[in-house]
Amino acid sequence: MRFRCRLSVLRCPTTGNRQLVTVFAILVALPLFGEQKTPPPPAPPRQIHWPAITEKKLDNGLTVVLVPLPNVPKITAELTFLVGRGTAYREHPGLAQLAGRVLNEGTASRTSLQLKEELRAIGGAMSVGVDDDATTISASALSEFSAKLMELLSDVAQHAAYPKSEVDLAKTNFAQEIEEDRSQPDFLASEQFEKAIFGRHPYGFVVPDPAAIAKVTRESLKEFAASHYSPANAHLILVGDLQPDPMFDEARKAFGDWKRIPAPPLESPALPKREKRQIYFVDRPGSVQSTILIGDLAPPRKSADYIPLRTANMIYGGAFYSRITKNIREDKGYTYSPFSTADLRRRAGAFYAGAAVRNEVTGPTILEMLYELDRMRVLPVTKEELDSAKTYSIGGLSLEIESQAGLANRINTIYTYELSHNFLETFQERVNALGPADIQKMAAKYFDTYRAAVVIVGDYAQVKDQVAPFGDVTLIKK
Repeated sequence: MRFRCRLSVLRCPTTGNRQLVTVFAILVALPLFGEQKTPPPPAPPRQIHWPAITEKKLDNGLTVVLVPLPNVPKITAELTFLVGRGTAYREHPGLAQLAGRVLNEGTASRTSLQLKEELRAIGGAMSVGVDDDATTISASALSEFSAKLMELLSDVAQHAAYPKSEVDLAKTNFAQEIEEDRSQPDFLASEQFEKAIFGRHPYGFVVPDPAAIAKVTRESLKEFAASHYSPANAHLILVGDLQPDPMFDEARKAFGDWKRIPAPPLESPALPKREKRQIYFVDRPGSVQSTILIGDLAPPRKSADYIPLRTANMIYGGAFYSRITKNIREDKGYTYSPFSTADLRRRAGAFYAGAAVRNEVTGPTILEMLYELDRMRVLPVTKEELDSAKTYSIGGLSLEIESQAGLANRINTIYTYELSHNFLETFQERVNALGPADIQKMAAKYFDTYRAAVVIVGDYAQVKDQVAPFGDVTLIKK
């Protein structure tokens, strides 16, 4: 057995003389022979045990989903309207986003402060989020106060007051956030990529110009809420320490009188199609690095291609062990954290990869990203890569649903994205059934390097000669 030791020079506390003292520090009290050079394999994924899910409908069209999960004495609720950030954006850009932001800041009978105090009294909280497809009110409380939680959630959904003071504050904050966001290259790249991929579709809208925010009024927000937040255009997910029948009775009491109105038709303009690769360059003179996004259209979330495409994405760039991480981070040192994502939404999606690199390696980075995309198109992935992606997917889902909020969010995706009702229960089985041919098929179908959009944010004068060989350039002045 070997031990490590350290020689230290100490000062004697009585004489002040410096003395050489050998101090044996047993840093490792185990034999150093036989050290393992590779990590042990992961344990087999645990079988996920799903709680029973009960779905009911109110007469006004509101879908209520009840999921008993009595691990803690708490209820988690998600009330989702199919109203995304791009709803009505051509006439009123930013209106959907601001309507969500101020939705829980007071009702006809409660001020914002009163609402928060009543939530606090039941151990509760409430927030609102707006994404590409939906506006979701998330709320929670101790399960003994479930009826009160339903009352407060219903009041916010039906009777949002949009007080002028709250609206003015939200407008100011939103405008400042946009100004800050547009100073960041990552945001500029993302915004331009959405426009390049989705064009005039509502998915192509990210944030409004500040001038549009100034035009939003309390009255326009109330009109928007009245015409878009409808029980027929919504679903309510309830997860926690509940019994389905009594909990449904509470939901019916709170939401049963909510008037049903027809949902406005969705805008569905044709999505852009490129016949060749196109570069969209956002010029930021003085930038010392280039922010790069490469990608193209992908199918809606409900597509049968979702699971194999999601897995292909993990192997390419969706996890830290991915191919582009090994290539442009570990082997070449171009960047710290390259990535890719399969962003599939209710009506369409996008697959894209990204990296931020020094000016001098902008061209080489694009080359390697395209090379890795093409390599997955023409060659099967290895068993080790596929097994790692499967373990990562299944393990990630297991961790997500350990909390009430995580489970509620996952069940919410079934209704928001029109998935099959057994999607979550069959997820593990479908992932495990994938083979290398399935991954190669997805790459050949969606990793389209020939008609991809390439968005670059950086100093055009510094890197234009590097990017010119990859396609026609549309220059966008910041």
